[in-house]
Amino acid sequence: MQGEFRGDFSRDTFDPLKHFRRVFMQQGRVQLDADWNEQTSILLHYLRTLAADLIGPHGGPMDSNSGVAGFFIGPVPFTLPVLNDFRIGLGRYYVDGILCEADSTPIAISKVSVKNNNLSADVQVDHWTLDGIPFQNNQYVEVFDDVQLPNVSPAFSPTVVQITNPQQTKLTLTLQGNLTGLSNTTNPKLRRVITYLTQPDYPVPDTEQLNQSTSYQVYLDVWERHITYVEDDSIREVALGGPDTASRAKVVWQVRVTKPCVGFTLNETLPCCTPVELAGKFQPDNRGRLKAKARQNVTPADDPCIISPESRYRGAENQLYRVEIHRGGNAWDGTTDKDGNPANAGTAATFKWSRENGCVVFPIVSLSTGSGTTTVVVENLGRDDRFGLKKDEWVEVQDDDSLLQDRAATLLQVQSLDPTMLTVTLNGTADPNVVKNANQGLTKHPLVRRWDHRAGDPAEGGLQPANDGAALIQETTGDTWLDLEDGIQIQFQPSDNQPSQYRTGDYWLIPARTATGDVEWPTEKDSQGNVIRIAKPPDGIEHHYAPLAVITVDGSGRVSSAQSCQKTFAAIAKPS
Repeated sequence: MQGEFRGDFSRDTFDPLKHFRRVFMQQGRVQLDADWNEQTSILLHYLRTLAADLIGPHGGPMDSNSGVAGFFIGPVPFTLPVLNDFRIGLGRYYVDGILCEADSTPIAISKVSVKNNNLSADVQVDHWTLDGIPFQNNQYVEVFDDVQLPNVSPAFSPTVVQITNPQQTKLTLTLQGNLTGLSNTTNPKLRRVITYLTQPDYPVPDTEQLNQSTSYQVYLDVWERHITYVEDDSIREVALGGPDTASRAKVVWQVRVTKPCVGFTLNETLPCCTPVELAGKFQPDNRGRLKAKARQNVTPADDPCIISPESRYRGAENQLYRVEIHRGGNAWDGTTDKDGNPANAGTAATFKWSRENGCVVFPIVSLSTGSGTTTVVVENLGRDDRFGLKKDEWVEVQDDDSLLQDRAATLLQVQSLDPTMLTVTLNGTADPNVVKNANQGLTKHPLVRRWDHRAGDPAEGGLQPANDGAALIQETTGDTWLDLEDGIQIQFQPSDNQPSQYRTGDYWLIPARTATGDVEWPTEKDSQGNVIRIAKPPDGIEHHYAPLAVITVDGSGRVSSAQSCQKTFAAIAKPS
């Protein structure tokens, strides 16, 4: 699994190096989630590899009319200058064989009344949501004539306009812009205009707002996000009473900006970054390596009826452990102050872990903060003790924005619970951005996610807590391991060449099995024949990058030039 998948899975069995092509179901056998998921991964790997071999690292089909591909970058073509923003063209583009789609479903407009010398018009729409989102004041849309008659040319060319005075009760909008010819349209429709600041899956943070008199490399960042019923309730089947069933994987594309890959002077022609250069910037090879094992020579369990006394993993159930980077950066150097507390650890990389692959979540109904605490009312407190919440456990308060922006907020600890009122009181204050979004409505799907790490005695392999509520990453070798629970141990490996750059969101999956009393982890033998654990790079999240354009923002904040970096191809079958 290379995406962001925090689901209730048994394990991930797909390995491209095995070159499996099909999974065969056999009669009378147990059906496992891992087999089903591996079949999907096999087919997806084949299709994406084929697309990448044919198209290359990135590219898109060229529109026969405009001559450009989807995700074309340029100024917003409005009658007035649009500052500190640029347009993202609708269409399709492939990055490492992954299909990215910038699309919009047109909706019909009627009762067109053009006024003010064709600079505005009042129109009526047939419903109030555009691509699932209500119309908003100052929103940009494109109006066009969707002519359906053969051999008839549109009377109105696609034009970008701005919405003012939206009135939901009347289903009316006032459109501002150059609307010459709109009253002569045969079948007028409108669709959304996607811009850098209004793209669907990237709420642009303040740190990436465009600055004046600056050049940028615009690029696509593509990855997969795990979607459950919490993020999209339509997944649940209401006929079954709404239980949680299968989940989904969503391709997330984000149009982002960074500095050009070379030194530059404003308004000169700049070379485009390559996908390799972009990956080197944001996804370096040295993102940390991990080993995992079950402790050797443990004391047998007191009750041999629970699990085999020879078991070294002492958990009562099979689990899929997840070790995830919380705060990115370099590992803690191990220094302490005179009292034995960690020194210089305020910015060191940290991690958290979950015995349930991080899938234990509680949808938030309401959220408030005050007096150093956070109070949340949740939809439920879990279906049983395994998927429940207890006092003193560490949790993360998240929403769509925090996940899409990859923000690592301080983890909070459960202070108290009220099962009757479904209220949880947390020590500390939740991410203010999440609190703000929640108080403006629950459209960002706020939730509480449980993590299972806890502090221990560092001298005995226990975890060293950090100031963000997670555990400090300590790189060790030899027989020095960190203890999670029930005999599960991990070891962050130091890099041979340069310090590892741990990245927020990267993770490792560790299947633990009671039948073997061990974890499933790749091994090899040294020159003396001893079995050793292999240090693995992260299982994910794997991002894929493609350059789109180099732009220059002038002194007034307008995108004054855009040099395309896209690769295009024409359809094999062309209209005669």
